[in-house]
Amino acid sequence: MRTKVYVNIDHIIAVQIGQQITNKLEWIYNQWQRILDKQMSLEQEIPIKQKCLQWIKVGDKPFQFTDSALVTQPKDLEQNDVLIQVYSAGVNPIDGKMAAENIAHVKLPAVVGYDVSGTIVGIGSSVKDFKIGDDVLGCLTFKRGGGFQQYCVTDESVLIKKNPGVSHEQAASLGVAYLSALDGLQHVRNQIQGKSVFVPGGSGGVGHFIVQICKILGASPLIASASKEEGIKLLKETYHCDHVINHAKEDVVAKIQEITVGQGAHIVFDSTYISSSFEKSIRSTANGGSWIVLGKFAQEGSVEEQICQQQNVKLIHADLGKYSAKPEFEAKRSEFFRQGLKEACEWILQGKLKPYINQQPTIEELETAIEKLRKGQSGFGKVVAKIH
Repeated sequence: MRTKVYVNIDHIIAVQIGQQITNKLEWIYNQWQRILDKQMSLEQEIPIKQKCLQWIKVGDKPFQFTDSALVTQPKDLEQNDVLIQVYSAGVNPIDGKMAAENIAHVKLPAVVGYDVSGTIVGIGSSVKDFKIGDDVLGCLTFKRGGGFQQYCVTDESVLIKKNPGVSHEQAASLGVAYLSALDGLQHVRNQIQGKSVFVPGGSGGVGHFIVQICKILGASPLIASASKEEGIKLLKETYHCDHVINHAKEDVVAKIQEITVGQGAHIVFDSTYISSSFEKSIRSTANGGSWIVLGKFAQEGSVEEQICQQQNVKLIHADLGKYSAKPEFEAKRSEFFRQGLKEACEWILQGKLKPYINQQPTIEELETAIEKLRKGQSGFGKVVAKIH
């Protein structure tokens, strides 16, 4: 005798869907609980005092290290600010220049340091893009700074979330140097593919990013210069420049003319800060080409401007400072900083961009690192400090 079994398919489906919903809700609850636990943990760990390299005066010996600087607490944050536990901070020439001249008219005592990577441990009431526990990186404004301390406060608009595949050290190497390179290249970005590009001092902090961006964008031939064997090797073997000129031993202008068959390089980006390099790099530029200079050099009426006019060369200034000083650029700052840093991180994840970090001083060693950088004794690539 056979027994008939009636199966209510709708009931089974309903049970399965119900179980799936329950599982999903449990997963969401667990994830949210982890976030809350992490937030509570981070909030509880915020100390009252911290290690910090304070900027106490303008001029000689402007810094003073302390291990008892006060930490801004989350309850005291402005509405658009975040509090970051800083793990790594990039060191740049602007750190020493700012302390020596106070070009941003900052009220002292203060803290320099503009490239940071760390974890958000506090947020203001109107912060929308981040939550406590997010790993972030950013480029702080020159008016505010604050990177050379264990806990820094900044506006959320200059930050992006850090992908786990990008280390804190890599993230903190970007900021000022990478965005300075990008600021100059944005004017010629669509012209780089298949064109000759020359980067004097291509192994430097900004220079090694210029070289890599131009390589990614298809510059051909890509030419750089350096004076020491380590820098030459870096440019040839790591960044795959087509030609590397030893500017201490070779005639740069003649060599560029030889490589480009008498035309000169279509684009030249001089980030050396060395005036003796400028005339050579301008004369290495093709008729009708572009000469990009980093910093407040080659101003109206300068020798460099006159040579550019004589050579029929377009003069382009790369200056990240304008995003902290001029209202028309301040309005564009968040978009430029965020898009630039996101692109850099994507290229790092793809293996296309490789920041070269040659020194990692501790926060206690920062003052010495800044002085060595000022004297040109820091070697190649970037210096990134360990803050936590």
